[in-house]
Amino acid sequence: MARDVLNEGYTAEQLKQNRASMLLTGGSEADRRAFAVAAAQALPHEPFLEVREAAQVARALKGHRGTVYIPDATTLPAMTQRELVRVLREHEERPRFALGLPGSVEAAADKGLLTDDLRYWLRTATVDIKKKAR
Repeated sequence: MARDVLNEGYTAEQLKQNRASMLLTGGSEADRRAFAVAAAQALPHEPFLEVREAAQVARALKGHRGTVYIPDATTLPAMTQRELVRVLREHEERPRFALGLPGSVEAAADKGLLTDDLRYWLRTATVDIKKKAR
């Protein structure tokens, strides 16, 4: 049976059923968004918030308790990506993040658009939407 995630982590269905933050790669932006919405809907009373700018991420870190979807994590400055990692690492009471990437994790990292620490932190929770759609 083929896995839906990289690095022997969670399966796509397991990610929908728990509060783990995730990295959604490949597919279209609409495909990645649909997966994030489905993940939010899989948990009772899980509000969904889509944010596109670093300032919106900062506000979501402080007050949102549902799923925060960021369509393209590569557009976030490295400082904001590091702040996400800090929150993921240090705060149990935090939103669940669904971070989209238009291409592969490796391509984003090679171009310096995805910090190593964010990549490392989400390594077991990466869903390749393109593979999932096959």
